[in-house]
Amino acid sequence: MDSTGEMIFTGDELLRGDAVNTNQSYLGQRLLDLGIFATHALCVADDREAIVTAIRDSLARRPQVLVLSGGLGPTEDDLTREAVAEALDRPLVHHEDLLELIRDRFALLGVPMGDCNRKQASVPRGASPIPISGTAPGFTVLHADTLVVALPGVPWELKEMWEGTVEPLLRRQSGSKGGHAVRRIRTFGIGESTVAEMLSGFQWRGSEVEIGTRASLEDLTIILRGTASPAGAERLDATQACICSLLGDRVLGVESGSLSEVVGELLRRTGTTVAVAESCTGGLLGKRLTDVPGSSDYFLGGVTAYSNQVKTEVLGVPTPLLAEHGAVSGEVAAAMAEGVRRLLGTHCALSTTGVAGPDGGSEQKPVGLVFIASVLGDVTQVKRLQLFGRREQIRERAALAALDLLRLRLLREKTAQ
Repeated sequence: MDSTGEMIFTGDELLRGDAVNTNQSYLGQRLLDLGIFATHALCVADDREAIVTAIRDSLARRPQVLVLSGGLGPTEDDLTREAVAEALDRPLVHHEDLLELIRDRFALLGVPMGDCNRKQASVPRGASPIPISGTAPGFTVLHADTLVVALPGVPWELKEMWEGTVEPLLRRQSGSKGGHAVRRIRTFGIGESTVAEMLSGFQWRGSEVEIGTRASLEDLTIILRGTASPAGAERLDATQACICSLLGDRVLGVESGSLSEVVGELLRRTGTTVAVAESCTGGLLGKRLTDVPGSSDYFLGGVTAYSNQVKTEVLGVPTPLLAEHGAVSGEVAAAMAEGVRRLLGTHCALSTTGVAGPDGGSEQKPVGLVFIASVLGDVTQVKRLQLFGRREQIRERAALAALDLLRLRLLREKTAQ
């Protein structure tokens, strides 16, 4: 039987939209890393009966793991521990040592512990408390074939408990059962329909290596799933190699980091420095580059040249060039990249200029028209893009496209050497 997992998230704030449920995407990916495929994810109100029903419905499907997030605090609407106890028909048991840990945590914070926090020291009978990250303990309890895991809803607390306690426990369980292995092939600049056509010769489901995809604004990930065995690893290797060969330079890497991280590694490995000149992206390109730890090794700085005055006076874009072609043009994009490279003395440079919208477009230059340019080895390349989406999506897509333009140039430069 496949290893499956389910997730239940409690909180009125999630249903109202007051908070974004980032825990679902985090847990889904961490489960996938373990070869456990999430089949259900449910958001439930702070209602004890609703939570109990959701738990019992999940347990009836007998997943390998059921993760609950939220509802472990000290307030009246924190009901997860009581709901788990009722659903599993196990009474809550007070742990004095757990209460001391909570009290010590409050003392460390310089805040007196309230009497309402005492209930956080109780967990269902037979459950194992998870060491606290904040002030809300979690717990794990095995019920029949399912490991029930209760974690706080605060994302950083949940992550620390998951990585420190739950994931090692699940890895030990998976190791004893064989389990599944997962590979992720990260790509950029290629859509799901194109990938589907290029990989039409593969059997996506029901084969020894199953294929799936996950699309986001930043990339498209091809997910391969096989058995965790020497023979399974060989089949995964063969499928991975074939797919990577078919997709060519659209592949960022296998189990690789983000596009920014891949570009950063190429810059670091080749000893190349970079600067940016941004108009429509307004600093997003520089942010993407500096999101990577250690980016000071290769990123020297940038200029956000939103006005034509900054383009001419700081970057040295000729005024006649702006007058003839306009700020949104390939010629100006090239001049911006060349200007910032000259200004900061880097090996290469990137630039962006375009119409991000929602206003400002015309028949000749519609919303979404963006020009990106790169300078490397005294050669300037310009690319014209017609992007879609809302303003923020156009800006993000433009920044990512500029990074990919540099990635491809660095790859080809490396291959030519």
